[in-house]
Amino acid sequence: MNLISKLRSVLDPIDREFQLKDNLRLAAVLIPIFLKDEKVLFTKRTEQVKHHQGQIAFPGGRFEDKDENLLTTALRETHEEVGIKPGAVEILGKLNPADTISHHHVHPYVGTISEDVSLEINLDEVAEYFFVPLSQLLAEETLKQGEFDGENRFYYSVNEYKIWGITAGILSDLLTRLKSI
Repeated sequence: MNLISKLRSVLDPIDREFQLKDNLRLAAVLIPIFLKDEKVLFTKRTEQVKHHQGQIAFPGGRFEDKDENLLTTALRETHEEVGIKPGAVEILGKLNPADTISHHHVHPYVGTISEDVSLEINLDEVAEYFFVPLSQLLAEETLKQGEFDGENRFYYSVNEYKIWGITAGILSDLLTRLKSI
């Protein structure tokens, strides 16, 4: 079974219903998986952004009134942050929404990029970006637990980066689903 078939078999439908939480703002992210080398794109947020400064993240952001839906939000924010045009992304499905400490209800979408795209980084929001092969993320030794950022928590350790918080939770959902098949 190829990667696209595997992902489609474990992801939720794009239009899956959800409960709106009164005290949380809607947001969406895209987990961009590049089919060549089966690698995932991550960003490191700048110190100037309003929330989660300096943290590792997926491209995404807050829902705006001009957005048709949360998928539109994820695609718009991905284009704004890293320059991937919506037409270059094939959306395969979504994961469970997750809540942040900054009061956002985040909807993660999974999409593949099969063509060569040139990333155009918005330096106001993204300090840097990097790719991690899915095979490395799926390796058991990548998941760690211990003292990090003043608390005992689980995180993914890849190269010199530590992926924790909401991004680790979303990533864990994806990897757990992929390991189930």
